[in-house]
Amino acid sequence: MKGWLFFILFFSLSWGYEPIKISKQQLDELGIKVIKVDDSTLSKGLPFNAYIDFDNKSSTTQSSSFDAIVVALYKREGESVKEGDVIAELSSIDLSNLYFELQNTQNKLKVAQDITHKDKELYKAGVISKREYQTSYLASNEMELKVRQIESTLQIFGIDPKKPKGKYGFRVIAKESGILSVAPKNTGEKIPAFTPYIRISKDDDLLARIKLPVSISKYIKKGSEVFDENGKKIGTIQSVSVVLDRASNTILATALLTEGNFRVGEIIDVYIEGIKPKNSLVVPSNALIKNGKDYLAFVQTKDGFIPTPVNIIEERSNLFVISDKDIKIGDKIAAGSLIAFKGIINDVGGD
Repeated sequence: MKGWLFFILFFSLSWGYEPIKISKQQLDELGIKVIKVDDSTLSKGLPFNAYIDFDNKSSTTQSSSFDAIVVALYKREGESVKEGDVIAELSSIDLSNLYFELQNTQNKLKVAQDITHKDKELYKAGVISKREYQTSYLASNEMELKVRQIESTLQIFGIDPKKPKGKYGFRVIAKESGILSVAPKNTGEKIPAFTPYIRISKDDDLLARIKLPVSISKYIKKGSEVFDENGKKIGTIQSVSVVLDRASNTILATALLTEGNFRVGEIIDVYIEGIKPKNSLVVPSNALIKNGKDYLAFVQTKDGFIPTPVNIIEERSNLFVISDKDIKIGDKIAAGSLIAFKGIINDVGGD
């Protein structure tokens, strides 16, 4: 250790910086603390905002094909539902017209099927030709396809074609059992056309959706650990998108949360384990200060500190990645209001 400190002293003097002698009391008055350089500097990683959501891989959605208004609400977001449970009732002129068309087409289908059945018997008896029977058969099939098409449109809404009407409007039922992760919030709410307005998650797995700046995203990999504000691991990065969101110039990373008590829809601060280059270490941004062309760290000695120029490899959010040739794991360095140290060394240089 003595040899290493001698090397730093020689190195510092060769750069024109003299040691700083200072007491612990003076450090406290200046707002400077001493930290140890180690890998724990990276344990919390880089801080980001994360939006909490259910895992989409186990979810089903129900979308609207027309504008509609919520006229009754029976289930809310976060509640458990069983397949067939009524979630809400909707009112819509387009839905009413579609339902009328369904009833009308069903009646036409019934007539067409009766005609087809009679024509089949007449064909077997030799009363009509095969061509006449095929014509009525095809007309019946065409009508049946139209009924199915209308029923499918209602089912996309989540409306049961066999029992579509409720007390106030059209009944929206759950297609699957699970947790209602997205649902209308209030009666009177407008549901825009072609909008997924109901989502049911089959389990309660939670995801953190994190938007990463492009400059940072390359350091976040699948498997990177995610921590809360206290440094506790709460999850792991599952994927990092390769698609750039041009509006925000960010890349979306998704983490599966395995620890913690979070609510869907809340935004939390998370920290992601970053990947650092070879032969480097990470120090907090308040442990370095720029002096002219140099970035300086202040390595603690028995009597004070030695100003030590460091090579900045990368600047990240609240962190610097520096070469491990300048400072080693285990060194103790100053952090905090280093402007005071900058003033001291410049005064010394001026003398």
